[in-house]
Amino acid sequence: MDEEALAALRSGVDRIEIHELLNRYAHAIDFMDWKLLEEVFTEDAVADYSSAGEYVEVDSVRNGRDEIVKYYESALAPFAGVLHFMTNHLVDLDGDRARTRSYMHVLHLGMGGIYTCRCRRTDAGWRIEHLELEERTFGEVAEVLRSHMRAITGVEI
Repeated sequence: MDEEALAALRSGVDRIEIHELLNRYAHAIDFMDWKLLEEVFTEDAVADYSSAGEYVEVDSVRNGRDEIVKYYESALAPFAGVLHFMTNHLVDLDGDRARTRSYMHVLHLGMGGIYTCRCRRTDAGWRIEHLELEERTFGEVAEVLRSHMRAITGVEI
């Protein structure tokens, strides 16, 4: 196999592993499997949930995997049984680093958003070193669309 084919194969494997990493994150959160988060975040990771800070009673930016796990244990305690989907993963590879962007939707709430992550390859595999949520509520998004349609058509939708 030539160098170009090997590079393409490695890129494909990396993308699959990163998709699996994002899926492990969602499963860890939904099943409150805090041990699984050790397979998601680097030890020095940062998680930024500032955009959703109004829903929790603790600081929503955490530094370090242990602090991130404590945050989830506290912030998600009132939301047992949360199910959310993460999809449309875009992965931008750069050697042992990657940037991702994914859509997220909390199944039983009118909210979702966009996760952006910086990931890096470690001896244990791909891990998230920085995660940020840009929270969006569907009501806000729908109102923007309705307002635009009213402006174009003059009709209340």
